[in-house]
Parts: sequence; C-alpha cells; structure tokens
Amino acid sequence: MRCRFAALMNATLIELTEDEFDDRFTLVPNHINSSAGWAIGDSGGCLFETYGEEFEFIKRQPAARIWTLVDGDDGDMYLISGLHFVNRVGYLLSRDPVPEDTTIQVHLPMSRDDNEEAEQL
Repeated sequence: MRCRFAALMNATLIELTEDEFDDRFTLVPNHINSSAGWAIGDSGGCLFETYGEEFEFIKRQPAARIWTLVDGDDGDMYLISGLHFVNRVGYLLSRDPVPEDTTIQVHLPMSRDDNEEAEQL
C-alpha cells in the first residue's frame, strides 16, 4: 500500500524520485543548527526541527518553498511539499517554489535488513 499525501482535493499530485527532486530543487542549508541532518555536500545539513527557533524560521518562509519530511504508514519516509504536521520528522526549505495548486511527493524507501524482510513474508 502506497502513501499519498495530497494537501488539496483539486491539487495536482506529482510523484518524484529522490534523484528527480535533487535535480529540480535546491535546498537551503540550516543556518541555525550547524549539525543538522540531510547533509548536501560540504554545505552542511538542511533539515530544520519541528519546534523552537528552527520551526519559527520555517513558518516565516513562503509556503511554496517548504517541504515536510514525514514517516509513512508503510514504514518508508516521504517528502511532501508544504507545511504539514501529522507524522512530521522535520522540514526542508528549497530555493525553488512548487507550482501553485501542485503537491509534490518524494518516496524515500527505508532500507530493511534481511530479518525484517523475512518477518514480513
């Protein structure tokens, strides 16, 4: 079962691979926390926290440039355009906005070890 997060019923849902996302959107490094996750090269991490100063910074940004990293019901993670609260892990900020009336979802499969895969069979 796949997770689909569409913010609006009338929004166009676009699903991208992680590579397609990386090619299309440039992320803004987290200038508040030098040890933030989601590192991009040597520029530091880009993941912003869901509370405190980092979350306050995210809330002040244009909605079309905010991304929410969420835990999916299927054990994988998803990056969804926009500011979301349910199952959120953190936020990313892109330099490039998402087109109006569009929701973009990036499926990020979590690696499973052989024991977990055997248990699922």
